[in-house]
Amino acid sequence: MLPLSFKRAFDIEFVNALYERLQHHDDSLTLILRTKSGRVVTAPSKAGMGEIRNANNKPLFGMNPKEGIVNLKQAGELQAPLLDFLKERGIDQEEVSYDLGIICTVIYVALIAGVGLFYTSSNNIEFLYPYLLACVAFTLSGLALMSYAYKPGQEKWSIPSMLVLAIGTLPTAPSSLLVLPMIKTFGRAKLRRLLNQDSEEAETSHG
Repeated sequence: MLPLSFKRAFDIEFVNALYERLQHHDDSLTLILRTKSGRVVTAPSKAGMGEIRNANNKPLFGMNPKEGIVNLKQAGELQAPLLDFLKERGIDQEEVSYDLGIICTVIYVALIAGVGLFYTSSNNIEFLYPYLLACVAFTLSGLALMSYAYKPGQEKWSIPSMLVLAIGTLPTAPSSLLVLPMIKTFGRAKLRRLLNQDSEEAETSHG
């Protein structure tokens, strides 16, 4: 299952409260705090990142200076209390916009297509240009497949989408980092849908 995320600056109170809530259901959980540079610390006042790990030492929730990351696959039976907590904290009200993702993806395509054409022509290696365009095609196909994988019941497409995406993005790095905003938007949109699922179903039944 692909990770979900939401925009929220690191908040030690948020992480501690979630950890305590989940520990009521599973006391095998561990909380790991780190500085912004990644060094493990025990003092909450020095923490800039935090992770809640399950009994298998796999992170089910993480929070860094810019966002919170949710891994429902690792949450297991804790999915319900985890999502309930996020809803209580208003994460379900977060507005999700695809604008930045679309703009950055368009820039990526233009950069590889435009600069790639200039570079291959200037260096008499025009035969590489179709390869660059193929990488762009794989990247866009990977994004489309990943968007589909985030739909309900389509988690089986997660790994294929990442493989297709990797075929296109690895050869075109670091320019391919421009597609990251779109990938993160997919995760934010999915989390928002999950958090609003009950209310949407209730509205449908009442309607």
